[in-house]
Amino acid sequence: MGIPITIISGFLGSGKTTLINQVIKGSGLLPNEVIIIENEFGEAGIDHELLIHSKENIVQMNGGCICCSLRGDLLNALTATLDVFVKQGYPIKQVIIETSGISDPQPIIQTIVATPSLQPYFYLDSVIGVIDAENIEVNLSHHEAMKQIMMSDRLLISEKGVANSESIEQIKKQMAEVNPLADSHLFSLTMTNEKLAELVLNNQLFSQSIDTIHDEHHHHHHEFESLIIEGKGSIKESSLHNWLSWLMMTYQESIYRMKGFLNIEDQDFQTEVQGVNQLLNFNLTNRLTEIHDNKLVIIGKNIDKEKIMEAFQLIMIESNERK
Repeated sequence: MGIPITIISGFLGSGKTTLINQVIKGSGLLPNEVIIIENEFGEAGIDHELLIHSKENIVQMNGGCICCSLRGDLLNALTATLDVFVKQGYPIKQVIIETSGISDPQPIIQTIVATPSLQPYFYLDSVIGVIDAENIEVNLSHHEAMKQIMMSDRLLISEKGVANSESIEQIKKQMAEVNPLADSHLFSLTMTNEKLAELVLNNQLFSQSIDTIHDEHHHHHHEFESLIIEGKGSIKESSLHNWLSWLMMTYQESIYRMKGFLNIEDQDFQTEVQGVNQLLNFNLTNRLTEIHDNKLVIIGKNIDKEKIMEAFQLIMIESNERK
């Protein structure tokens, strides 16, 4: 599959660098087997000085919010990693990308999954979001923090300063409302490094099954929403593409993540749909269509959930009436 890439995101002060240090210690990986790519806000970053990793394997990208220009820098950093380390026989086993506290991880994800030259060498393993439980209400008032949560596959909640277990459970519930694709775990300095490494590395969460997700019909009090669509039967491929084209055109800047497993007509195995903003990927799986139902999760901002659901049900009806 290539070298796994793990993205570590989280708002300012959430504990990303501390987490990375502990994960590296508990991973069993040697210093020359891990590449750390950092994005720091401002002209000169300092977090790289706090990492225990060997300096020559740290690629630092300054410039602030991850946008088009920084996407180019990331591609250059990964290409340099290939040229300097991989192609010359260095035993690289892991890449960790640490975003700045105000960065949007979405362009990073798009760069990794949509650049053909990277596909033979790298794959996106997981997007890990670090949550500061002590300051969560303040942080969630920032669009950047919400976007980081919505793009994550797993959320690690730093319990520093929060002793109340009920508060932690409330935070977990709140996170599930915002992003039903992500599971939540506590992150504490008292945890073993090995346990943290297990939570962060080599879990293939970006492509994990979504069978265990349940729609609890949450009532949202903010502009960010999630929608879970389920249904039995198969879908005509042309009808699916028409629906997806309508969805992408109608909500061009509003849909952040889409993930699902669908039964396409005349196929024995389900198709995985992965969407990051306007980028859609389709992969055939080993999941038999006769066993699994259709399930799709959409996460976005100001989306018309009823309208999207009705349009999907129409293509389901259309597909099954033609049989």
